[in-house]
Amino acid sequence: MVDNGEQNKPVMVGSDDASVDEKITGIVAQVRQDHGGEELPVVIEKIRERFEQAGIEVDDVKLARLAHEVSDRPSDFNS
Repeated sequence: MVDNGEQNKPVMVGSDDASVDEKITGIVAQVRQDHGGEELPVVIEKIRERFEQAGIEVDDVKLARLAHEVSDRPSDFNS
């Protein structure tokens, strides 16, 4: 469940029963914990990886919005 200090699988029994919105909220919280404050491209990639692992499809606009919520460092994307 933990690889290189990152949680990459659900911890609690029944976590697979969550709605898509609940899963997205949980993934964003995990990425915030693991990568909050890192540069935006890193956060985008980590969120994308977690969504792929969970089988969740999210468009690039929503992905970028979620990543902006997690990252508080400036990057070329928001110059």
